[in-house]
Amino acid sequence: MLKKLFITAAAAAAVSVPLAGVAWADRPSDPGSNGSGIGQGGMPKQFGDFADAVGVNPKPGQPLPPGQEVNAAKSRFPGVPTPTAVGKDVNAVYGSIGVQTQFGPTPPGLVVKTFGPGCASGHGATDPGVNGGGSICN
Repeated sequence: MLKKLFITAAAAAAVSVPLAGVAWADRPSDPGSNGSGIGQGGMPKQFGDFADAVGVNPKPGQPLPPGQEVNAAKSRFPGVPTPTAVGKDVNAVYGSIGVQTQFGPTPPGLVVKTFGPGCASGHGATDPGVNGGGSICN
């Protein structure tokens, strides 16, 4: 009985701290967003805007969900692992606008990260020829 009481109290304490943080959170500057800095429309809008800018959006002017683009990359480069297909697809997109890149296997999450505020921290997709061997985030 005492063991159940201790477990229940510990679980309640673990839940109450994050909930208290949510209750005190500031209202985002862009009420249509989730306050992540990505903005209204989220990551699909960011992907769609980039795809529009380089002329590769299959539905110009529309959001482009990242997962849809990853699936398209896998279909354009069949028979290779997803990170390899994504790296080749990134090279093809940049090549279509005259920028030669040499991205190797690139996990889809690193490509998604470049379109959000997370690009400024941690690891990103890298290419030896971009920004002196850095990330496309730089």
